[in-house]
Amino acid sequence: MMESRCGIVCSECDFFQDKTCAGCIAIDKPFWGEFCPVKSCCEGRRYEHCGQCEDFPCKLLNQFAYDKEQGDEGKRIEACRMWAQVEAGEVRGQESDTGRKSIFDPKKFIDAVAAQDANALKAFFAPEAIICWHDSNEQFTVAEYIQANCEYPGSWGGEVKRVEIVGNGMAVVSKIFSDELTVLVTAFITLADGKITKLDEYYAGCSEAPNWRKEMNIGRPIA
Repeated sequence: MMESRCGIVCSECDFFQDKTCAGCIAIDKPFWGEFCPVKSCCEGRRYEHCGQCEDFPCKLLNQFAYDKEQGDEGKRIEACRMWAQVEAGEVRGQESDTGRKSIFDPKKFIDAVAAQDANALKAFFAPEAIICWHDSNEQFTVAEYIQANCEYPGSWGGEVKRVEIVGNGMAVVSKIFSDELTVLVTAFITLADGKITKLDEYYAGCSEAPNWRKEMNIGRPIA
């Protein structure tokens, strides 16, 4: 998930894509100079990224984030803040009527998906939630989704690669893997009071539902 010290998403950078730069975490010094003061400060304090620092966001980080020529209008600061929230399990949903916010932890959710833990999965969803697997054109209720997920053949692991806060939810990119298969999954999660009300998932390289799931006779076409 984390890609740099200062919050820049290196994988989206032209210099990373053309291999001019290997990314902040993988280099000793930047290609454009002898050192980066933000990188040096962060690593000198032994932090993984600036969002972990007690001085975040500091004057130096703000200077870089809002530089007229090289800045990104504070996007890197928000990325660091989000990384820190995810690490602390503090990515939150909307406020409830009581004014309190429930916590939704994407890492724990993916762990429950990979572990095929029905009881743990149920706790992440609002009762009326809708789940859509768009590549196979399947729409499920919560109970149907849990059944389909937990009866999926094989033993699985899961790893969150990236989280982006989007509106009243988040986009989560994960790697789901077994001994025989590895697939990237992009999930768009809508939250209310920390519970999933809508889950739209896209599986790289997948198409129609396999025969074993068709024989379950659950779900319905999305369209």
